[in-house]
Amino acid sequence: GWNATSRLAASRVDAFVAVAQYLDSIGLTPPKIYGADCAQGYAVIEDLGDGLYAQMIPQGANEIALYEEAARVLAHVHAAKPPPARLEGPDGASWPVLDYDALALEVNADLFVEWLPQSIDVRIDDAARARWEKVRDGLIVKVLGFPRAFTIRDYHAENLLWLPERQGLKRVGLLDFQDALRGWRAWDFSMLLHDARRDVSPAAHEATVRAYLEASGTSDAEFQRELAVLGTINVMRILGLFARLTSRDKKMRYLEFMPRMWGHLGRTLQHPALADARAFVEDVARPYLEKAA
Repeated sequence: GWNATSRLAASRVDAFVAVAQYLDSIGLTPPKIYGADCAQGYAVIEDLGDGLYAQMIPQGANEIALYEEAARVLAHVHAAKPPPARLEGPDGASWPVLDYDALALEVNADLFVEWLPQSIDVRIDDAARARWEKVRDGLIVKVLGFPRAFTIRDYHAENLLWLPERQGLKRVGLLDFQDALRGWRAWDFSMLLHDARRDVSPAAHEATVRAYLEASGTSDAEFQRELAVLGTINVMRILGLFARLTSRDKKMRYLEFMPRMWGHLGRTLQHPALADARAFVEDVARPYLEKAA
């Protein structure tokens, strides 16, 4: 099924409490778990309040400062001792740290060619599909060569809270992390910076990457390549998901997010490592890239 091939926890409470305990153990701020009955599917957790990045920034919070701190949280996660193969939580809960492997990359990237033709004017015939599979496989080879890292996965402004009364990295509250796995450091950056629901300012984008590079000691050129390649796969995945939600599930509100995602895709495809992918997308969907530019 979809959850299995995508390495998703499917909202399992045991996954949530086990990952929460791990994040707490390395000095971060998931909700405290006060009690859990995973067999019955519930937990009593801390209320971290209403200070979501997505709400605080429009109200005047400093976008750059908040995003820089989110970047430092990721640097801390990546510098921590890697988690064990299986995370333990309260009430005997445990959850495996799965790999975002080639199959998961493939089925998620394929959403782009499988669902866009059913939602918008993108045509994928047999020749285009065969060409896509070569492009996709080339992207996957690149990704599998990148350094692995613990990946929170849904790391964006709707899942991050600002807690100014706390200290240091604990000021960033974390939500929606039950699908965490062994992926890549740039995946969470793509989720953070290639946001579907809000425009991250160019200044905040640049400051976020710079804060991570300074905190982690990572090479700028190396990281920018990882972000472009993983960002391309991730943005194509999200475009495919939104097309599926509109065409299959009739959730038409997702159409309003797609121009922003086309803009993200146009920018990630500018990296020299993505020449083949850029040529493919330009051939099958050029009007959408040009309209979003």
